[in-house]
Amino acid sequence: MMGPAEKIEIRNSRLIEECLRSSLGSFRQMFGEGVMDVEAHEFIQSSIMAQACLKQLHLNGVAVVLTLSGCLSGTFRLVLNEAAARQLVAALVGEVPRKGSFSDMARSALKEVANVIASAFLVALERWCGSGGMPGLPELYLDSRTSEDSNENTGSTIYGLSLNLGGRPGDRGNAGIFIALNSGFAR
Repeated sequence: MMGPAEKIEIRNSRLIEECLRSSLGSFRQMFGEGVMDVEAHEFIQSSIMAQACLKQLHLNGVAVVLTLSGCLSGTFRLVLNEAAARQLVAALVGEVPRKGSFSDMARSALKEVANVIASAFLVALERWCGSGGMPGLPELYLDSRTSEDSNENTGSTIYGLSLNLGGRPGDRGNAGIFIALNSGFAR
């Protein structure tokens, strides 16, 4: 039999999933028809699995991290492998970055995408439970060690939503949106 804490955790995870999936609508609207395909896959409820997925994606990619404050406290991360990051930049600014190299414009575009998704997530959260929050300033990490060192998620509950991004047919990249909550929902 489930205790009250477990019931709250399940309810919260379903709410997080719905808000993450809802936020992808704003992400998709950033692109013209047929420019970028954004496909959401599985929702990850296990902190251990989410952390493993996050590390795997960021190993050879980029992460944009924003702090969250308001009815929930924690961090929002958009993590893209290098293929997904390069495709995203090409779709947004028309420049295809060289492998491992992102211009100031490309870096700005990546941060703006994360800001749009995080803001849409918080708006969806407000719509669903009457209380949203505010995203902090986006920070871009091209080095996975920098991201992990500066935003340790010890003691956090981490949720993730895996994504598949693609521009041209057969040219796809992997990404994920991760929410690390420091302490559930504030009431």
